[in-house]
Amino acid sequence: MSCLKKTFIIIKLLFILSFNSAFAQDPNKVIAAQVNDHIISAKDVLMALEKLPSKIKEQPLPSLYPNIVNELINQHLIAQQAYKENLDKNKKVLSEINKRKEQIMAKYWLNSYLSQKLDKKNLKNFYNNYLKSFKSSKEYNASHILVKEEKEALNIIKKLNNKASFSDLAKEFSVGPSGKTGGKLGWFSSGQMVKEFEKATFILNKGQITKEPVKTKFGFHIIKLNDVRISQPKNFTEIEPEIINMIKKKSLVNLEKEIKKNQKIIINKFEDVAKKVNN
Repeated sequence: MSCLKKTFIIIKLLFILSFNSAFAQDPNKVIAAQVNDHIISAKDVLMALEKLPSKIKEQPLPSLYPNIVNELINQHLIAQQAYKENLDKNKKVLSEINKRKEQIMAKYWLNSYLSQKLDKKNLKNFYNNYLKSFKSSKEYNASHILVKEEKEALNIIKKLNNKASFSDLAKEFSVGPSGKTGGKLGWFSSGQMVKEFEKATFILNKGQITKEPVKTKFGFHIIKLNDVRISQPKNFTEIEPEIINMIKKKSLVNLEKEIKKNQKIIINKFEDVAKKVNN
């Protein structure tokens, strides 16, 4: 992977991690700790948190906070020792600093670039185009009970024929994730479910349950059609997060093409690079 490509991926990740949250106060101005005249801000803590492994980040922030702050204090004090030994003038250190400098500058420039692309006018234009291109279709609301064996599915259908509660049976027997909610799958349209499931669902009348188990790669389903409707376009507030993500992705793809135009980029084969590194 070229340095340009790697940097581009890194700054995209940094953007997502660093600029998607809204705060009551600017984290840069909130003091987490102070060492002499050196301030460690809440933003420093958040940035350090994002660098931690995923499993550690799953822990509650209050439990991680003391260790993060302590490490930032140690980092500052160790850096002061490095300054005393003039490491800030060392060629290797300066090379690393320049690389980090490029990453930081790229991250902030990218943030500004995407902010411009996400102004109200662009969001509204995107939404208006969505309304113009929207085509209504049938949507289905169904519940199901998923089991592994056909015999078990047939026994459940017998219980349903004897007026047993579909929701209660789903909670008791379904091995699918929707079992906890009584088998509810919510609304879906054609193409969102596996073919066998859709074929069986679409021929049902409202309130009807499949008379035979429906076999798919997941197991055997008993399906109940709860309702049918004609889809309607989502309102702006409902679809705004999707619009933002789509504009971001499109903007980043276009940007990558633009910045690489007329550039001389050489990507060496992994085998060649690995061979030189290991020799």
